[in-house]
Amino acid sequence: MAPAPNAPAPPPPAPVSVAHGPVAVTINQGATFLVAAADGSVGVDSASQGLFCDDTRFLSDHRVHLSGLPLESLGFSQLSYRHARWLLTTDPLADGRVTVTIDRTMSERQLHQDLTLRSYGSTAKALVLDLAMGTDFADLFEVRTERWQARSTVESVWRPPNQLETRYRRDGFVRRCLVRIVPDHVSATYANGSLRFPVALEPGATWHVCLQIDCVATLHGRPRIAACPLRQPGVDKAERLRRRWQRTVARVRPADPRLRVAYDQAVEDFDALRLHHHDFSADVWLPAAGIPWFVAIFGRDSIIASLQALAVHPLFAIGTLQQLAQWQATQDDPVRDAEPGKICHEMRVGEWARFGIIPHTPYYGTADATPLFLHLLGATHRWLGDAAALHPFRHAAELCLDWIDRYGDRDGDGFQEYAPRAVGGYRNQSWRDAADGVLDEAGGLPPLPIGTCEMQAYVYGAKRSVADLFEAWGEPARAAALREEARALRERFLAAFWVDPPGEIAFALDGTKRPVMTATSNPGHCLWMGILDAERGARVARRLLAPDLFTGWGLRTLSGNHPAYDPHDYQRGSVWPHDTVIAADGLRRYGRTQDAWRLIDGILGAATGFERSRLPELFAGLTRRGADAPVPYPRANVPQAWAAGAVFHAVRVLLGLEPDVPRGLFYLDPALPPWCPRLDLTNIRVGTGRLAIRAWRRSDGTTEVRTRLRGARLQMVRGTPPWRRVSPP
Repeated sequence: MAPAPNAPAPPPPAPVSVAHGPVAVTINQGATFLVAAADGSVGVDSASQGLFCDDTRFLSDHRVHLSGLPLESLGFSQLSYRHARWLLTTDPLADGRVTVTIDRTMSERQLHQDLTLRSYGSTAKALVLDLAMGTDFADLFEVRTERWQARSTVESVWRPPNQLETRYRRDGFVRRCLVRIVPDHVSATYANGSLRFPVALEPGATWHVCLQIDCVATLHGRPRIAACPLRQPGVDKAERLRRRWQRTVARVRPADPRLRVAYDQAVEDFDALRLHHHDFSADVWLPAAGIPWFVAIFGRDSIIASLQALAVHPLFAIGTLQQLAQWQATQDDPVRDAEPGKICHEMRVGEWARFGIIPHTPYYGTADATPLFLHLLGATHRWLGDAAALHPFRHAAELCLDWIDRYGDRDGDGFQEYAPRAVGGYRNQSWRDAADGVLDEAGGLPPLPIGTCEMQAYVYGAKRSVADLFEAWGEPARAAALREEARALRERFLAAFWVDPPGEIAFALDGTKRPVMTATSNPGHCLWMGILDAERGARVARRLLAPDLFTGWGLRTLSGNHPAYDPHDYQRGSVWPHDTVIAADGLRRYGRTQDAWRLIDGILGAATGFERSRLPELFAGLTRRGADAPVPYPRANVPQAWAAGAVFHAVRVLLGLEPDVPRGLFYLDPALPPWCPRLDLTNIRVGTGRLAIRAWRRSDGTTEVRTRLRGARLQMVRGTPPWRRVSPP
């Protein structure tokens, strides 16, 4: 498809947001979100602000004026992930000031805005409320990259007394922004991009108006007018879904207050990030990667977030598996880096995707989502225990396995490698997908194709994980073959990636098969998957906890001793919470419990330094000193799925919870640190039952545990399950 006549040249599908400027307040419901400034304005101090839906900006400019008087912001409150309030005021007048309260409540494809004016003083006031509103219908990638496209066909139509419609059409692509005034007896005029309301205020009186702003992607149709959530409070669909989530999610009661607050915030963040599909049942969801720039179907991010959330709400896994199986590649398409069986990286539905300016329909530039899909499938079987219910994914699993062996191994050496197949494709297709996310020892770019260490570990873990499911599907020979393939991969991995001296895992094999010995956090993922033997695992553990990698808050993505180290860069020395807790899980697997505690303690300490104890996508990799607070990364997504999920993951690491529902078992191996001597987790869905765990640390350092299980017959086993035991070399 040809690009738009006035469109810029196709940009690279940059995995990192490059939008600049302050992002003060973000609210959302599903994939509809608003980014506004601290004073409630939109588009005044940052080109990245706006109301977004369907990867399109439906509101690019919004300012409030009152009779030409300057308005001062008194502050804002984020009342929930979908509701925020701003309070503005005039300077004191001779007869008293006027305040303007703006309440914004998000619903799916809809923003409800309430404006309330209140007069203070002893005389009546005649005012004009002026709302400047602009819509540019910019594609989300325009906003992220600031590569702007001209649109000559945007037009606004005012239908007195209460409707403003702005629309854009191009070759069947439609976007309409509908602004309606409620109640309709409030009089208004429209001119020069502004709605104007005459306001008469008696002393001490208030005046109120609602605006309903709908994001419409069809040529016809007008969503119904919804009740004002402030004036006519009720339970709308979004609130019903929120309450259902609150009832069904697992809850924690720890002795450590940092963990309690961070966990509750993570529950709220996952609530905000839930994407629902019409094929899903009420409790089945797909986690979006992050707000504001990654509210979409994401392969790697959604899979890892679903793995993290298994103990909290395992049906996230079902939604993720369903959506990713639906978009699994069936054709070879170099532009989209697609090959049969490959799991997608990112799915977009905006104008740039529609007309081929970006390849995200979907884009498949990830080499690890495919094995991680299999790992999630096997883990979901252990948690829910219903092999028959998962049988619809069997074909997808076979395609994944075929892709791993045929396409993931690009040169037939038995390892996974990646390289983009089109100009502008992602250079790096591991989780470190920034252009400079994979560097050699001197800070240069290794020659392609590249095989990172954790990619091999993911395939090892995936084949072992899904083998049990194939056995449950009545295919023991297939299961045995997968276990043998995993064993052989482990042998090859230890021979090629373990370099002695210095006795470390190579970060990657480059295009010449040279081991790249850059020190990174990635070996923690190898511990997570159990691909190392005990001795090598102990060496990796010691290396991860060295001061050039462990900041005291978490693990640096790149050693502080590396020539390219920058603690404020995206992946050249920053700390990613999910990465650190993955390593903590691996450390526990290899018996390094106190080291795991150190990493979790660091991440919880970092969480307290952020607003509402909400972990961001990443933060600066500066060394923790005394009463320091972590330094934010200015363009991090907040909330972000696998950052929030890191808190869930940490709870599971402390409890050592591993269900094996197909065999009627669940394993517990709790180990509580001195800073959290008690930990309760309740309402855990395991199979058809609900599990409650109460664990506490005794004076001798051991941990006691009691459980209660309703709705299922499972036997508790204290200790480590077979699939997590460390195998000999």
